[in-house]
Amino acid sequence: MGCRAGDLLARLAVVPLVLEARGLDVTPTMIERLRREGDDRSVALLKTVYREEIDHVAAGNRWFRHLCAERGLNPAATWRGPVTEHYKAPLKAPLNRPARAAAGPAASFYEPLVEIPE
Repeated sequence: MGCRAGDLLARLAVVPLVLEARGLDVTPTMIERLRREGDDRSVALLKTVYREEIDHVAAGNRWFRHLCAERGLNPAATWRGPVTEHYKAPLKAPLNRPARAAAGPAASFYEPLVEIPE
């Protein structure tokens, strides 16, 4: 992704709404594994990271939707374009739907791109 002004939508689509949102999916499992190992310090740190990640995804979602509204674009359809262009891997299940919902991106954004494990 280059430095053109139009790339801001692409950056917001990929960074907070894919990469940081993936942290919402995987962090609870990591916390549970560390809890089982008795690593309370790491559990506490990851809980903080997890809460902050929800805020990051929410902020990215707000800005993405704001720019789409300014430009008269459909957010879900607009999101899929840069994600499929710049993020070559499929989105992996399982998704942490409650955390994603708390952060704001609608399921209509990511559900069509989720790879279902066989």
